[in-house]
Amino acid sequence: MTASAVVPERLRRPLRSPSFRRLAVGKGISYLGDWLMVAVLVGWVYESTSSVAEVATLMAIRLVPPIVGGGLAASLVDRLPRRRVLVWSEIACAATVAGAFGGVVLGSRPIVFAFVGLCGLVGMISTVAGNALVPMVVEPDELPAANAIHAVGQEAAMALGALAGGLMLAAGGAGAGLLANLASYAVAVLFFVRIRVDDEQTERKASAARGGFVGGLRYVLAHSTLIVVVGSFALGTLATGLANAMLPGFTKGLGLGASGYGFALAALAAGMIAGEALTGAVASRVDARWLALGLGAMGCLFLAFAWSGSALAALALLAAFGVANGFTEVVMTTSIHQHAEREYHGRVFGVGSTLWRTTMLGAVVAAPLVNAVASPSEAITIAAGVLFLGAIAVQASLRHAAPRPATAAV
Repeated sequence: MTASAVVPERLRRPLRSPSFRRLAVGKGISYLGDWLMVAVLVGWVYESTSSVAEVATLMAIRLVPPIVGGGLAASLVDRLPRRRVLVWSEIACAATVAGAFGGVVLGSRPIVFAFVGLCGLVGMISTVAGNALVPMVVEPDELPAANAIHAVGQEAAMALGALAGGLMLAAGGAGAGLLANLASYAVAVLFFVRIRVDDEQTERKASAARGGFVGGLRYVLAHSTLIVVVGSFALGTLATGLANAMLPGFTKGLGLGASGYGFALAALAAGMIAGEALTGAVASRVDARWLALGLGAMGCLFLAFAWSGSALAALALLAAFGVANGFTEVVMTTSIHQHAEREYHGRVFGVGSTLWRTTMLGAVVAAPLVNAVASPSEAITIAAGVLFLGAIAVQASLRHAAPRPATAAV
């Protein structure tokens, strides 16, 4: 069976662009290395300390710096040529992983934690640069499919990276895993340096851009559609962050034991890959108003998941939730590409990333307080209510299709 018989035509079209192929493959390899690093370091920290608190510290350090990184990305990505920002941010990530490798060799957790935090900060700049490059290497009508492919690569990299990290830790230790991560950055850079951006006018405008994070925030606040897109997705990350924090207790209550959280994440990742791929394969265009459908479906599925009562039904509903979540992510990303002028893409994604990480972190911080007064099922029901609020906000605010800024074909 040929690839053309398996992959829908709409998903094959953006892959005909050599620059998009290099961007998608490079980011996929880079993300795989990132998740491999997380997996081996979590294992290394727990193996050396037997402390859940130390593991939680590592995960917090991994989560917090990208909030600052989003602000830096908003200041850099639209001021400098985006391909150059992408390449140098990947090289900087490699340097931080080399520092973490040194910490592992020395057996120093503080050194490892410091460099992991720096990696998270610089990695967000790379993520924003990659998102901003997508519409510069594909045709405008290929954006839904291109964003779907880009997102599927991230989800697949998460699953494969976590698996490879576990195997690497067992076979060669944390040091071997970090060296593999370094190799992933080197391969990604080789792909990125070969990206060719045809829209030279946008590159010149980006180089002259000023305003950074504050300018990006003002731009978002000046455009009602972007306010709704960025704000409603923040409600989505708030809800999913709260539900994610409750998953271990919820799955344990269903009889899945200590492995339940892993099963739940696997079901969610599989659903997201399916949702992203289906959206890219079917949608020839994207309307920001579709966020109401995506968030509403996520809310309904969370509500059913919270009161499912059986492990099999819960995992099936979580996979279905992943499909809706994947659809919503593609709609969100493509809506920003369509409704923000290209020279502002870096700033808008930088502002959005900072907000989304902040709401997710806020949900994780609030989770113990919620857990003290509510059961896991009740907490997930609260998360469903937040998603319904987001869907209502989109529906009430975007009753009519918003005009899109004119963009030149690539």
